[in-house]
Amino acid sequence: MPSTTVVTTAKQIHAGDQISWPTQAYSGIFSHHVIVVAPQGGTKFKVIHARFKDCGIVQSSGFGTEDSHVVAEDIIDLKEDISKKVVVLYEYEPSECSEPFEVIQNARSKLGKFEYDARNNNCEHFARWCKTGNKISVQAIVAEDVALAVSAAAVSSLLQILKPK
Repeated sequence: MPSTTVVTTAKQIHAGDQISWPTQAYSGIFSHHVIVVAPQGGTKFKVIHARFKDCGIVQSSGFGTEDSHVVAEDIIDLKEDISKKVVVLYEYEPSECSEPFEVIQNARSKLGKFEYDARNNNCEHFARWCKTGNKISVQAIVAEDVALAVSAAAVSSLLQILKPK
């Protein structure tokens, strides 16, 4: 797994990098992951990411249907997120990831329709696949574990309520 660094200046971000920041949806519980194509000056970057199809440049990785998402190349401004120190840079060992031009080539090969699935094919799966060739989403794994724990607690509570006295 990669190490992570909080981005404090736009100069830390380069072509081929995988970065993320908390989504606007779901109170920032989830992070939106992108592949950086190129700096555009200042805090603006051209990125490729899996996003909602019909709402322009969006900083979310929310839930949706299979037809609700696309992989798109957009220019985004990270000024606010960098100033809040919420942008995260994923740093892989050279042996664990592709060269920057290959990462971008991988991302561009998927432009268009994106068959979104929160557990198996979200923006983090996409970004990690572009970077490493592996479709892994840590936030999907954590969300699933939390859902299982909450379900177990709910069942336990229900059984206590229904238990004859």
